Amino acid sequence: MNFITKFSKKNIASESLFRQIFGALIEWNPKSFWLFVLVIAPVIAGVSFLLSPNDYKPLVWSLILTLAVWLSIKVCRTLTKVFSLRKQETSITWCQISILIAIIVWILAFLLIFDIQNKPRFAAAFGIGGTLAGWIFQDKIKGVLAFLHLRLHHLLSIGDWIVVPKYNVDGVVERITLTTVTLYNWDTTTSTIPISALHSDHFSNFQPMSDGKTFGRKMAKSFIFDTSWFYHLSKEEADNLKQNKDITDYLSVEEINEGVLNAQLFRQYLFHWLMNQPSISQQPYLVVRWMEQSESGMPLQVQAFITDSGLVSFEWKQSQIIEHVMESMEWFGLRLYQSPSAYDASNKNVHITDQSPIYRKEVNHG
Repeated sequence: MNFITKFSKKNIASESLFRQIFGALIEWNPKSFWLFVLVIAPVIAGVSFLLSPNDYKPLVWSLILTLAVWLSIKVCRTLTKVFSLRKQETSITWCQISILIAIIVWILAFLLIFDIQNKPRFAAAFGIGGTLAGWIFQDKIKGVLAFLHLRLHHLLSIGDWIVVPKYNVDGVVERITLTTVTLYNWDTTTSTIPISALHSDHFSNFQPMSDGKTFGRKMAKSFIFDTSWFYHLSKEEADNLKQNKDITDYLSVEEINEGVLNAQLFRQYLFHWLMNQPSISQQPYLVVRWMEQSESGMPLQVQAFITDSGLVSFEWKQSQIIEHVMESMEWFGLRLYQSPSAYDASNKNVHITDQSPIYRKEVNHG
């Protein structure tokens, strides 16, 4: 078997489709072989004897047909793995469609071989069985329809980065079949989900963004500011801001005046700072806006598109922007809101009692 295995792999690795088919055809798979010999063939023989007990020809033709269809499916499944590794999308699609066609041909030929349409009793039984099979395999049927929809509309390809919230998967597509999609997640795990889920449920395809076919990857962050730190600038405070070159590089000194709200200046500064960042796209939009006031404070939202859309580079640049917001708000006398903690309460100037709280429990060794 070693010689056959090596010869099979050599042909499968070829660029010629006929050699690939031949290699997949002679590939030795003990599990698949014994499945056909011990399960599929006896079942077909039993059904043939039941439908035509006095004629061996339908038995022979049904076994030959079943063997041919089984080999076709075996070849297509083997080549799908090869085409998936090579990202040959058209070949993958035709492989899966070939499996579907082989199954349909087998059903139609089976009906003709045993002349089911002229046997009312068996036709009724076959109809009931077909209805029952349709109900049992409804998920498979949905998967086939989903596969055709996704492939014909070019919505999913090998190597695409997709996120499916319902199944908590976030990774790269490794393999697509008539019924399943296999992904390699960013946490180095592998997930297999029904392809019908991508047709009936929401999923996001980040590949066009990752390939640079969009304006970048969207960043949307909100910073909640404590409104008790909002105030109008005094002349001295305005003069101090004018002396800060980090601010005047993005705001003109004419904009910094006595009586201007510090929150307004900060919003304008942050917008112009983002506009001057080479990794921030100004298309389709760049937004820095105050949101609706809440009991926690006033949220400042930043919506921007970062051109470095890769996972590591995007998160790095996004973190730099957040850190700059935290640094620069100090220049304007602003503070982020945070719910008071036990530490905050214990360090206020006014205490409920004169005695400071003790957080560490004293241990009595006596």
